[in-house]
Amino acid sequence: MSTSKRTRRSSEVCTLDDGRRVRFSLKKRAGRPWLFVCFDGPGGERKERSTREKNRKRAQEAALAVIREAYRARPKLQSVSWDEAVKRLNRHMKAEGLRPSTVQQYALAVGTLRKLFPDTEGPTDVTPAMAEEFKARRIEQGLAPRTVRGNIENLRIVYGCWFRGKLKIADENPFQDVTVPKEDEKPARIIEPEEQKALFDWLDARWDWRLPILLLEVKAAIGCRIGELCSARTDALKDGRLTFVAETTKGRQERSCLLPADLFKELAAIAGPTYVFERFADELRAIHRRRGRPHCANSVKDFSPSRMKAWLQDEVACYFATTEAKRFKLHNFRGTAMSRARMAGITEDDAAIAFGCNPSTMRQHYLELDKVAVADDVFTRIQQGDIKGARGNGRATAQKNGTHSSGRKSRVSKTL
Repeated sequence: MSTSKRTRRSSEVCTLDDGRRVRFSLKKRAGRPWLFVCFDGPGGERKERSTREKNRKRAQEAALAVIREAYRARPKLQSVSWDEAVKRLNRHMKAEGLRPSTVQQYALAVGTLRKLFPDTEGPTDVTPAMAEEFKARRIEQGLAPRTVRGNIENLRIVYGCWFRGKLKIADENPFQDVTVPKEDEKPARIIEPEEQKALFDWLDARWDWRLPILLLEVKAAIGCRIGELCSARTDALKDGRLTFVAETTKGRQERSCLLPADLFKELAAIAGPTYVFERFADELRAIHRRRGRPHCANSVKDFSPSRMKAWLQDEVACYFATTEAKRFKLHNFRGTAMSRARMAGITEDDAAIAFGCNPSTMRQHYLELDKVAVADDVFTRIQQGDIKGARGNGRATAQKNGTHSSGRKSRVSKTL
């Protein structure tokens, strides 16, 4: 399509500071909530950008800002290779104080992007069309929508905050308008007492070892994250509480959890010089040697929170792979504790403080339980005849007044 034909179809005009007039149009894309602005860029190329607005009037105002930004004179960016871009990215993220796990997460997302598009030489070679293609290819690889969603959100941050924002090595964020895959909303997964006991019995029979079961009992009691618990320090175990320091918590805030007396006493007895569960590696080696597996004992590396976490996750995966138990994740111990807080009548804000999360997270979890309670109430009333009686009374009143319950005149009364 020629530029003249496109221009004739544009119904709006943006006047730039130098007097140039740029015609543009707003359009809606199927499956997208925002209005998009379409216009010819400074080089004559056709551009389409999201206004991030649903209302047409606000979208028109946003479109003017988008066009002026596109025409704003800026120095030509020097092309940066992927290796150099990743090097700068890691360096500046560490300087900002991002945790190593976060830095690694963003680096993995960039690595995945490079593997899917090996012909690109640097961040600026990735276009919005390729960003959309990234989503399609990841889904075709059989990945869960939740995983692909995380990929897209991480790359959106890498480009928007770092490559374009802080490092100034890209002038656009190709992932800005990529929508994340839809996924089914899953109900809150509550681990029932008999499910918990079955897992603990299996671990006991498999290893005859108290330490991993003790850790999971603590996790179930206070609903902490598995990474926090594996990283718990001995000096944070006092006055009947286990305190998680800010550097290990997700929200970077210190949090103290009151433990059941028996669990606190047992933790204090097994705690190592630095970490509470520091004896994990030595005890695992001893079990392998006792069972005549010296090669397994020699392969056990010294204790680290991440290694212990990975071992526990592998054991739980093995449990479900070798039994017919209904699956759950270690993280569901945390959700179960949150559910019990709701059942005990604890407010969302108070529970959010105790569990170290945002009130919105607690509200979402509480809502899942409330949905079940509301549904149970509705069906109970249906079965008891309460709703039927209420509808009957409403219908009788409507017929007497010659109207439907919605307020419209009844055809019967009109005919009469």
